[in-house]
Amino acid sequence: MSIRIATISVTVGLILGATLFGASQSEAESVFTSSSEQNNTNLNLVKQQLNLDAGSLTELVANTGAGKLTIVGVEGLKEVSVHADIYTQSLDQDDIEIKLSLTRKGDKGYLLSEIHSDHYFGESPYIDLLVEVPAALVLNIKDGSGPIQIDDVSADIELIDGSGSIVMNHIGKLVLVDGSGSINISEAKGAIELQDGSGSIRINHVIGDVSIEDGSGSIKVNQVSGLVKINDGSGGIDVANTKGLTIVNSGSGSVDYQNIDGPLTLD
Repeated sequence: MSIRIATISVTVGLILGATLFGASQSEAESVFTSSSEQNNTNLNLVKQQLNLDAGSLTELVANTGAGKLTIVGVEGLKEVSVHADIYTQSLDQDDIEIKLSLTRKGDKGYLLSEIHSDHYFGESPYIDLLVEVPAALVLNIKDGSGPIQIDDVSADIELIDGSGSIVMNHIGKLVLVDGSGSINISEAKGAIELQDGSGSIRINHVIGDVSIEDGSGSIKVNQVSGLVKINDGSGGIDVANTKGLTIVNSGSGSVDYQNIDGPLTLD
């Protein structure tokens, strides 16, 4: 097998494990399995699991590339658990480099997931991640491409995303910068600050203010116990049941609003 699975700074053959900065190897665990069976993507599947004690962690910093990212917050969980499905065309390609690691430095955990291939035909390789974290762990994420789903994380979330759909349910405060793809957010207990390039936006049931800067795509906001501020390039705007509404720029597209219980300012 010539696929190279490496930590952040090491690429020598096949390296298994979650290496810790300044910590012993015993503080992290890794489980690795592989399979040559084909799946519905016509790519081969390699699986890896990483675990890291979350006892003193306050934040998880994640840098992820192509593939689906799913994060689930679990009340009372004492570790960060990463289940990685690595999809490649061949298990014997010399030109595929995989960087997959779960590490810690001080009170922060660091997740790195990247896959690179100089030559491939047809579908490109990618890594799907399922990450389970303590519900109160702060998230700081930078993602390349692929769908994202985050559920049941009560702590603050900062997300910079390149492309792909985003779905979030039962979250805390959110700062989101997105390139393209639809965004659906429901049940947020904290303010939402959103900058979006293109794609539809749906936000429902928020305790806090909502601020949206959007390039293109429809916007629908409902049930916000705070002020809503929108700066839009193009696409329809529909806002209902908020404590105030300010539309700095409506761009091109219809504007509808109802049940605004507070100040109303339109461009």
